Order: sequence, then structure tokens, then C-alpha cells
Amino acid sequence: MAKPKLWFKKRTTRGHRREVKGKTKLTRQNAVREIYKNQRVYSHFFLKLTLFFVLGLIWLRLGAAVGPITVVPVGLIVGLILAYFEQFRIGRGIEIAVLLVAALISYLWDLGFAL
Repeated sequence: MAKPKLWFKKRTTRGHRREVKGKTKLTRQNAVREIYKNQRVYSHFFLKLTLFFVLGLIWLRLGAAVGPITVVPVGLIVGLILAYFEQFRIGRGIEIAVLLVAALISYLWDLGFAL
């Protein structure tokens, strides 16, 4: 009796670098591509953290004192709004922490930008 013919082909790693269980074969070129892609993602995240730090340093100095308040943390408020409406919500806690630390540092040591 003849063996029944399969209507699908088994996926193997032989030949044309076919996929096995949804993963591509690890080659030198694929590893370099993944490293480059991760470096781009990390550099964008670091740039975003740097921008949030600079936003935390921006203050608005009032002409007349309203009670004990002479400056308002405008950059902190804008940064919190941007962090809330951020498309990628993975690092939201880190972004907010960087904003708060920058605002605290600029308030205590009189650093930053006063508008």
C-alpha cells in the first residue's frame, strides 16, 4: 500500500533558511541586525529621557509674588501632560521620575531655565 502524500511541507532549517516554530535561524547577519535595532530603540529612549530632564528644568518666574510662590514649574506640567499622552507607555514611570527629579534639583539648587 502506498504511503499517503502530505499536502503540507515540514519546516526545517535545511536549505533556504526556512523558519522553524516561527523563529528565524540565527545567523551572523540576523544577530547584527537585531543589535542595531535594539541600539536604535535604546538611543530613542535615552533621547526622550534627556528631553524630559530638560523639561523638568524649565520654570516660569512671576513678576509679582503670589503669596510665597515666585516661580511655577511650567516644564514639569508640560512634561506630565506629554507623558500622559505618550504613545508608548512602557517607560512612563521612568519618565515621570526623571521629570520630578529634575524639577526637585532645579528648585533646590537654583539650576535650570527661568522664563
